[in-house]
Amino acid sequence: MKKELAVGDSTWIELIYTMGKHSRETHKSARVTTNDTLTGFINISFQGKGWLDSDSGVMLNVNPQTLDFGPLGEKRRTKLEAKIKNLSEEKMQLSIVDYPPEFFKEVKLSRDELKPGKTAKLKVRLERETEDQRFQKSVTVEAKGDTLNYRFTVPVQKGIESKVAAKKTVPTDKKEAEVKSDQKKAEAESDKKEAEGK
Repeated sequence: MKKELAVGDSTWIELIYTMGKHSRETHKSARVTTNDTLTGFINISFQGKGWLDSDSGVMLNVNPQTLDFGPLGEKRRTKLEAKIKNLSEEKMQLSIVDYPPEFFKEVKLSRDELKPGKTAKLKVRLERETEDQRFQKSVTVEAKGDTLNYRFTVPVQKGIESKVAAKKTVPTDKKEAEVKSDQKKAEAESDKKEAEGK
């Protein structure tokens, strides 16, 4: 896709989304911003229906499903890889469809042909300028067989904490101290009641 358009020139925009495991009608939209002083931006919207056959399933396994370069400030990791396993009985042709080149120095597949039961590696290396940045990007891969055709996206991120991980946890030793303190208070209350009863 071109980032600069001359007068009368044109380019294409590819929008890809996933329905997950849902069967429903959906509406999606995207905004393209420009330096045009008259419009400034262009809205693109479309709708579609997605479904999954009861006996269908994606015959590819991606592990890990997200390439996470970890939190900011920790030891730098500049290269990660995900394994793509062919679970089908067909030979699949793999190709990289899209990724942001300004963030990744290298994005490549260890092989472009994947036989049944075999595994390929998706390798991603960061640009030096992005090693210390917080980001959420992705790499889109296409797999084609005789009757199967998949297009999937592998999220790539750095400095992004999950909501579960972000929650503060109380250390075990602190919890134990609180329990002991509560026990002592209960014992003291019990002794006081016994003394009043006498």
